[in-house]
Amino acid sequence: MGVCLAEVRLLKFGPWYYGWTVVAVCMLFQAIIFGITVYSFTLYVTAWVEDPALEVSRARALLGNSLLLVVTGAISPIIGTMMDRYSIRMLICFGALAASAGMALVALASAFWQILLIYGALLSFCIVLSGPLAAQTLVSKWFDGRRGTAMGIVTTGTSIGGFIVPVVVAYLFTEVGWRTTHLIISAAILVLILPPVLLFIRNSPTQLGLAPDPPASGTSEGASDRAALPPRHWSTTNILGEPNFWVICGVAALIGAGFISIANNLSPFLTDLGINTIQQGTLIAVYAGTMIPAKILFGLLSERTDVRVLLWGAMLCLGASASLLLIAETFAMLALACALLGAASGSILPLLGVLISTRFGTLAFGRVMGMLGPINALSSFAPVGIGWIRDATGSYDRGWIALLIMLLPAAIIAWFLDRIGRSRRNLPTRSN
Repeated sequence: MGVCLAEVRLLKFGPWYYGWTVVAVCMLFQAIIFGITVYSFTLYVTAWVEDPALEVSRARALLGNSLLLVVTGAISPIIGTMMDRYSIRMLICFGALAASAGMALVALASAFWQILLIYGALLSFCIVLSGPLAAQTLVSKWFDGRRGTAMGIVTTGTSIGGFIVPVVVAYLFTEVGWRTTHLIISAAILVLILPPVLLFIRNSPTQLGLAPDPPASGTSEGASDRAALPPRHWSTTNILGEPNFWVICGVAALIGAGFISIANNLSPFLTDLGINTIQQGTLIAVYAGTMIPAKILFGLLSERTDVRVLLWGAMLCLGASASLLLIAETFAMLALACALLGAASGSILPLLGVLISTRFGTLAFGRVMGMLGPINALSSFAPVGIGWIRDATGSYDRGWIALLIMLLPAAIIAWFLDRIGRSRRNLPTRSN
């Protein structure tokens, strides 16, 4: 009770809205969880392949991330529904505990099948419980008028983790080896995530006697439309019958397959080019660092721009990245390819968050976001396919070309996405 009263007093001090405190903590736990599981995974692949005790090929090593995404997709609908019903704060804590246990067990693994089991049984749960699903569900409850901006900012948490964590992991790998590094990560998760989540996260504004952040004076037309959209109960059947749901799934799966394939194969690809581990960590940081401004920019633009234009812009960046990887001969060209990759992948989370909250409302946000999981899990096999192409041909060139071809159906599907605006809602026009 004392903590809550102190928080209420803080809320009354100046113009600060407590929802931004929630955003900050969400950025923190996403940074740590995604930094160690997603962005550093490409470094793990190289370490596992080079470890004689594991006896694993490159393509098989990539199955770890594929299994992670498949299980994540399978459990996302369940966890998403739970986040609409139960304490998100406690679910985040359970996810952190799963991540810590998973990292410790990977460090002790004596065979690669054990690592696969850990990724499927523990680390997949930490991604769903303590990742973007939890963060964006919280933001959708805390913000209304500035939801696009808040979504863009909160999703930078994953990118901040990608900017910092791989560099640290790469350094620790060279100093103490990958097994000891995993033990250090296990302890860091508990220390850095649990205290701030327990102290500062609140599941909704009503717990502190507040309302969601309202539209400011002079809001844009898009923001006004979102505020005007009446609440609606969406059952699973209703969601599956909504055409926009399937369009969103198709675009997200194809774009996701593209940037996941490049990101997960990045370290092995760079190793083929003779790039050392420290330089690889730097390039991964460039990729993740570019995502930070990209997410904020796409979040802001989503409040006033046709989302299809934003999606096509993301596809253009992704295609340019794959094209550069085909011809890259210098470190600068590789850095530019990584920056373009970051710009492309940085758009997805804020755009998905705005699309779902706008088309389906906040009451069903967790359910809809979770239901995207099984569809998007199909993209998890793309990195394995790219790795197999490299093993079969001795080069990544044909894999990068395949990704370029895949962008064409993604661009076509995006055309059928309803424009988020007044004309498609049949709302009354506003006098000028």
